[in-house]
Amino acid sequence: MTRLEFRGAVSIARPSSAWLMALVASATLWITGQLAMWVMLIQLLAYGFSYYTRHDPPGWCRSPIWLNVGMFGISAVTISQALHGSPAPLSLAYFASLSQGLQLMDARPRKSEFLLVALALFQVILAANLTDSVFFPPMLVIFLFSVTWTLMVHTLRTEAAEAGDAQAAGPAISPSLLRTTLLASGVSLVLALLIFTVLPRMRTGMLRGHMGPSLALAGFSDRVSLGTIGRIRRDDTVVLRVETLQGTAPAPETAYWRGLAFDRFDGRSWAVSQFPGRRARQRLNGSPRFGANLGAGPTPDALAQRIVREPVRAGVLFGAGPVLRVEGPLDHLELDANGGIYFPAGPDERIRYTLWTDARNWGESDLRRDRAIHPLEPGPASERRSARYLALPQFDPAVAQLAREIAGEFSRDSDRLRAIERYLREVGRYTDAPPDMGTDGERSPIESFLLDGLEGHCEYFASAMVVLARSLDMPARLVNGFAGGRVNRIGRFFELTRSDAHAWVEVHYEQAGWVRYDPTPPDLRLRSSAALSLGERLSEIASVIELWWFQRVVDFDSSDQILALQSVWHMIRSLRSSEGSGPAMLQPSDRTWSAPRLPNAPWAWLTTSGLVVALSADLLRRRRSGRTRRALPRAYARALRLLARRGLRRGESTTARAFARQLEKELPDVACACFSRITEAYLAERFGGQSADSRPLESERLFLDFRNQLA
Repeated sequence: MTRLEFRGAVSIARPSSAWLMALVASATLWITGQLAMWVMLIQLLAYGFSYYTRHDPPGWCRSPIWLNVGMFGISAVTISQALHGSPAPLSLAYFASLSQGLQLMDARPRKSEFLLVALALFQVILAANLTDSVFFPPMLVIFLFSVTWTLMVHTLRTEAAEAGDAQAAGPAISPSLLRTTLLASGVSLVLALLIFTVLPRMRTGMLRGHMGPSLALAGFSDRVSLGTIGRIRRDDTVVLRVETLQGTAPAPETAYWRGLAFDRFDGRSWAVSQFPGRRARQRLNGSPRFGANLGAGPTPDALAQRIVREPVRAGVLFGAGPVLRVEGPLDHLELDANGGIYFPAGPDERIRYTLWTDARNWGESDLRRDRAIHPLEPGPASERRSARYLALPQFDPAVAQLAREIAGEFSRDSDRLRAIERYLREVGRYTDAPPDMGTDGERSPIESFLLDGLEGHCEYFASAMVVLARSLDMPARLVNGFAGGRVNRIGRFFELTRSDAHAWVEVHYEQAGWVRYDPTPPDLRLRSSAALSLGERLSEIASVIELWWFQRVVDFDSSDQILALQSVWHMIRSLRSSEGSGPAMLQPSDRTWSAPRLPNAPWAWLTTSGLVVALSADLLRRRRSGRTRRALPRAYARALRLLARRGLRRGESTTARAFARQLEKELPDVACACFSRITEAYLAERFGGQSADSRPLESERLFLDFRNQLA
């Protein structure tokens, strides 16, 4: 019988770590939220049953027929998932999860645990591409330890069975072996962490697209129907996390992050105008990975913010004002006719980018000297004034009359616009559930809003102001995005949820350009400033950890490595310089790693890795020195010291018995006999599992006899 044939004929129960390995591998897929509940229940039942019967499995667990029937069912489930439109990675996740449970229930003799380990590893690889959860790394660490221990125990048991003594593996599977396994796995993790930080990396995204429940907000596409933001605002799911890198972050009461601007209104929905012979979106020049400027680029007083955005329909990017520059690991960006920025390749991905925006606030005195006028746009021959920001559907004449009444006593455009904004804020009533308006199909909801009672949410207020401003020949457009939010006090960044979705107005001035107006009453729109509850504080901590994990690990790519090296160089220069102050302005491609307030990468990683390596080396040194001390019982150690005083020292390569034989030429026979008994007691403790020091009187008597014979 060959070696493989022998191993295939031996049936040995799997070690308990095999179930731990399988359970952790499956849990990495569970946290993705992609598997159906019935799949997880079947897995748990299979794991529990196979573990409970591992020493005495039922007969059908050894039957190829029933196991093949189970595999046929698993294949049918996988094919069904694929036919119902599930992406290939998700179908493979179903296959790997169910096959793992079937493999654990397979009690037939096996040559190795390769298939079980391969299925577990496949689940972890799939999970790594399906989730960026912060719970994934600890599961990965546990998985590494459990798979290493499983393979080691299985190898020892099969080797012992092959040698004809299946029980011989028991003493070898000891706590010291477990400690060695943990230490080796820990060193492997440290090396992997160093390789992750240093070696060039690429963002594959191979298995990511369309995996999770998309946050494709209806209000953040290239067309908006009235009423959608009201539904969005009932959800507290985080959409944006914003860190301010340069400049002063605005207070939540005055904070706005602009998404898209809409100029075409049909009375019920807003859209971005499209021009004959031109694409709806134009590709932005330059590569965002190395920084792409819009216009002249950032100014010294620009506001720089790093933003992590959850999936949003059409891949809209949000910024705190007119964008001057954008950087990030993005392939390419597109611009629409109103300056909206899109990342079309990633509408269903969480992305990270840095924006430099124009944060200037035009004062009322400046606007009073200005005038509201149509912006210039490219024409067939030359630039011309655009009229699309004045277009309105056929409304009731009472709407225009209301606009004239509100602004009748003012002559300056800025005063008339403030009067409209003030009127809507003071007279209107904010609600996220407005009554049905214009359902008869003949009247616009905005007409009902303005003429029958100002009750609605931000879309109604903003749309009403655009209509009133255009009725007075002032170019205006509706803008959507996020406003308000809350500062995460632990991470010191803004958190904006779906409930912070908002719509406001931009009016074009000749000198100031597009100026923001917000006619929505702010008292109910903004979040409460009450003290946070315990649950909200825990949520803040979880958000900080999630942001750190995404930025420092999941989205850490080659450009971040370059920036890390730049940070190292700047740090060395600042340490060598007596003047430790940095530049006043954050330069493009010089992003810092200062926020959120968690350990910075890669410094935290390198420091942690160095500490782990140092502690591991110290532990290994202590274990070795401790082993040496424990290997020398008191009697043997004292006997060696007596001999050393006579110039008789045991060589490093000399065994204990060989050293005792060498002493026969140097010592009397009685002394040699005493030392031989001390040596045998030492060997019995070190290699035989006995303890000479458990009999201190006998050990002391042996040493005293030896000392007397030497004297």
